[in-house]
Amino acid sequence: IVDSATRFFMKNIDKVVVGAEAVASNGAVVSKTGTSLVALVAREARKRVFVVAPTVKFSPETLHGELLRLPEYDWRVLVSEEEVTRLPENYNARVPLYDVTPPEYIDAIVTEYGLFAPQALPLVLNLVEKSGFTISRPLEDIVNDLKRLVGV
Repeated sequence: IVDSATRFFMKNIDKVVVGAEAVASNGAVVSKTGTSLVALVAREARKRVFVVAPTVKFSPETLHGELLRLPEYDWRVLVSEEEVTRLPENYNARVPLYDVTPPEYIDAIVTEYGLFAPQALPLVLNLVEKSGFTISRPLEDIVNDLKRLVGV
């Protein structure tokens, strides 16, 4: 499904499950460009959105006010050298690799420790940062929880 058709097909979707490149302390999720749009459309359609992300992708530095930096492609890799020479000298374009999905578009973040509401992440990140986070659940239980959520 192309990004522009997301809204058209959302009526046929039960739940949305996405991955994450990083998770900020406020529950915002960094993922491939377009993920935020999918989550927005899902929210509008009242579909639940789940993010699967191990805690190694949590970004503890965001607890202390650091912002996540999002890389971008050099736009020149998307066009031929011949086309580049035809463009004005001061031409510029931005090609983001990732976008940020706000926590209010996310129902739960699935980790190796279980499911958490995005609003609980400051506490979870604090525990992870202090290395005292030792909740242990069998992987099978977590997988079964996820399957139950997505209806598999």
